[in-house]
Amino acid sequence: MNFQPIFDRVIAKEIKQENSTSSGIALSTSNPTSIRKAKILSIGNGCYEDGIFISMQVNIGDIILFEEHTSVSFEINGEEYLLIKQTDILAKQKEN
Repeated sequence: MNFQPIFDRVIAKEIKQENSTSSGIALSTSNPTSIRKAKILSIGNGCYEDGIFISMQVNIGDIILFEEHTSVSFEINGEEYLLIKQTDILAKQKEN
């Protein structure tokens, strides 16, 4: 990836949700949620808001949750990526 987002944005790759369990049981997709999961590939440097610097609260490699409509999709060399503002990230997965 030769791009770095600016300000409080991240570039991420969506983690597709499984449609079946590891034992082969099919999961319902009739009511898919708008909450998506992604892995962060690149982060901006943060931004100023009302004169106060807001640092990034996520890191490269973090797994995050975000609402589908808050991201912008783009494609590079046939690969799809997402551009997401830090304020649109709902949560990040805690390390064990």
